[in-house]
Formats: sequence, structure tokens, C-alpha cells
Amino acid sequence: MIYIIYFIVALFISLLIVPKVRIFAIAKGIVDKPSERKIHSGEIARIGGVAVFTTFWITIFLVYLFNNKLLDFSSESIFSIDRNLWAIFIGSLIVFVLGVIDDIRGIKSTHKLLWHFVAGFVVVLLGIKIWWVHSPFGGLLIIDDWSYLLVPLWVVLMINVMNWWDGVDGQASGIGIIAAIVIFIVSISKYVNQPSSAIIMIVLAGSLLGFLRYNFNPASIFLGDSGSQFIGFMLAIGAIVSGAKIATASLVLGFPILDAMWVIFRRIFSKKSMFEADRLHFHHRLLDLGYSQKKTVLIMYFISTLFGTVALVTLGRAELKFLSLIWLFFVMIAVGLMISYKLKVNGRK
Repeated sequence: MIYIIYFIVALFISLLIVPKVRIFAIAKGIVDKPSERKIHSGEIARIGGVAVFTTFWITIFLVYLFNNKLLDFSSESIFSIDRNLWAIFIGSLIVFVLGVIDDIRGIKSTHKLLWHFVAGFVVVLLGIKIWWVHSPFGGLLIIDDWSYLLVPLWVVLMINVMNWWDGVDGQASGIGIIAAIVIFIVSISKYVNQPSSAIIMIVLAGSLLGFLRYNFNPASIFLGDSGSQFIGFMLAIGAIVSGAKIATASLVLGFPILDAMWVIFRRIFSKKSMFEADRLHFHHRLLDLGYSQKKTVLIMYFISTLFGTVALVTLGRAELKFLSLIWLFFVMIAVGLMISYKLKVNGRK
């Protein structure tokens, strides 16, 4: 019941804040303008991340004010506040501020990547680690000190996956909601039982649902880098804080992750920069086939929900999750080949 209350609180605050941020962005000229690569026709406010970030942390402050035990991630504290909560706040603040600056005046991709790693290192230095993972062949794999490498890499991956996946109205915010709810359900399950992880995920879901009201096609405000990168960071943290849920996050976000890897390999093979924008992503290919933005994003929602459901059904069964990831890999290859064939038949690359 308490989770539903804070979900509604976050939703309500988000619905109040988003329109105000939109008005501010338009007044200050912080807008996304149409271009050859963009699929929108008018100028759209582009700092929606300000609303999501602000909503999330206002709600977390209220949680701490009324029931701070829900935010006890570890046994260590700094200035009477849980050490892991500090990690989440400082790391998300770095990513958020970086995103806002990028939304307003732009930042070089290499500089952004550097700061993404900084956020990841801050997190692990303040105690958020991957202690172990379930092996698909049985037993546990102890990670321990490898966390200093794996956590920053995981954080950077998730930040950029969600940033690249923000190409259609409502896509990143909607998939962020689905992923957050799946991780929330895993967190409150008897297998995991982590109220602290659950609360940050359900608050994130509420914050995003309020934003989606204005971000679904036709969108009147975009997440911007400040929003998509914040979502990626929070999902990365939600998957590892107080215990590893990496397999679950990898499954529910498997399609965006594999899509990102596919695009990276295509860019390397074509001798292009990994950071160069293009129209190689799966959602772009669906648009090229003639699907509307709404149909494209609903297909993405369906795929994420399907594999999120598989993640829940296979909870506690590492070998089944591993097999599901393999199936996802082959499904994506099959769908990709089918789309490429149809585009070729239609005379498009």
C-alpha cells in the first residue's frame, strides 16, 4: 500500500511540474528544432528531464521525511543519511547537470562519456557494488573487487542505451516505466525483498508516467539528454543496489541494449564514429517502413513488456533467464533481417 501512495504522489507532482518546465523551456528558447534526421515538424521543449529529476527527488525527500527506513540500503551512513542514497543522489546529479548543459549548449560526446564514467565510479566508491550474480550453470559468481570495473561499465551502458533509445515520442519514458515496474516487482518479491530498491523504482515509474502524459505522440515536451540519461542511470542503479538484478534489467531492456550494440558494430564496420548520429536504430527502421510514431512506440512497449514478463516468470531461475536472453538475441536478428529485406524491396537501404 505504501508503494502505491508514493507512486501516486510522484505522478501528481510530475503532472504539476511538467507543464511549468515546458513553458519555461519555450520562453528561454530551449527547444528541439526540426532537421533532416528529426521526425518532428515543430519546435518542442527539450528539457523534460528537469521535471522528471525534480519530481523524483522531491518525492524521495518526502519518503525520507515520513518513513526514512524505506531508504535504508546499507548499514553505513554519512551525515545520518544512508551512504548508498548519497551515491544515488550524487551520481544522478552529475548525469542530470551534464544532460542539462548538453540540452542547452551541447557537449562533445567524448566529454559526456568521461563524465558518465565519473558518475559510475562515484557510485561504486560510495558502496553500490555488484557483490555476486547467479550463474546460468548453477551457483553464484562472486564479483567483489571487479565491481570497480563492472559497475561503471554497466552505468555507462545503461545511460547511453536509454539516450539512444529516445528517438520516438514517448519511447524512452514509456520503456523506462515498464523497466522500473519490473524491477520494482522483483524487489518486493520473496526472492529479493529489498524495500529500498523497490521505493526508488516505483517513484521513478510515477515520475515518468506523469511526464509521459505530455511526451506521448504528439509530444509537447522531450526528455532531452537530461531526462534520458537520468532514466538510464536510475535503471542501472535499480538493477544493482542492495543486490544484483542485472539479469532482470538485461532482459526487460534487452532489445534496446542489443539495438545499441548492433548500431555500434554497424558504425565501426562503416568506419564511422560511434558517437555520430544516424538512423540505424530499430525504431528508425520501423518508421522507414511506414509505421506511425504511435505504432512504433507501442511495438516497443509490447516487446519490453513481453520480456519483462518473462523476467518475472523466470525469477529465481538464472538458467531460464539466460535462455530467454539467447531467444531475445535470435528474435532481434530475425526481425532485423525481415525489416532490412522489406526496406530493400521498397527501394530503401
